[in-house]
Amino acid sequence: MKDIIFEKRNRFVWGLLAFQGGFVNIGGFLSVHVFVSHLTGFPGHFSVELLNQNYVHALYFLFVPVFFLFGSFFTGVFTEVKRERGRAPVYVNVLLLQCLLYLTVALLGYFDFLGDFGREMSNFKNFILLIILAFSCGSQNSLFTKYSNSILRTTHITGLVTDLGIGLSKVYVAGDQSEKEMNSIRSFLILFFGLGSFIGLLVFNQFQFLGFLVPVVVSLFVGVRLYLCRVRSS
Repeated sequence: MKDIIFEKRNRFVWGLLAFQGGFVNIGGFLSVHVFVSHLTGFPGHFSVELLNQNYVHALYFLFVPVFFLFGSFFTGVFTEVKRERGRAPVYVNVLLLQCLLYLTVALLGYFDFLGDFGREMSNFKNFILLIILAFSCGSQNSLFTKYSNSILRTTHITGLVTDLGIGLSKVYVAGDQSEKEMNSIRSFLILFFGLGSFIGLLVFNQFQFLGFLVPVVVSLFVGVRLYLCRVRSS
């Protein structure tokens, strides 16, 4: 599996996925002031709303991570069922679902079904937006964490930064030169996550909900690319 990760031709695909993670994350933040590609802040949001006796909002923040979990579960079931039947998983199907989800968000938002763009999380329409994005991010994170045997994580950089720190210590303290290539990949993914956040800031400020058409294109491209690689290898 590491050979696939190290292949130069796949670097661009991993970079696109990290770009998408950063892009969707800033999209969620600019839409309703909540980051969506990771779950770190949701216990805090839940606790604050509970303390302020905003019980409905507290439930919203409680259930968003559940949909991230559903996304991960969906991908896991979809891929593992294939393996149990002795067949290789077809990742393009999961990516096509992500295309559909992001397209749904773009269209619902454009036609005013998701509330006003840029307002803080306040109602059920905002909750619908968050659970769709959380499901999709959970699905992507599970898919490529599984695909790479937990080497690649593309919807957040907490683990990547941690792994990079450990990898740098292995190289410069323990003298383990074999870790250099992985450190290069980790740095590459962190860079593209940041680039996705910056480009997302520009795109969403200009196009608002229609900015979610960008991850539609990215998911479709990556899905087709992986499918073609699978066909060639088989």
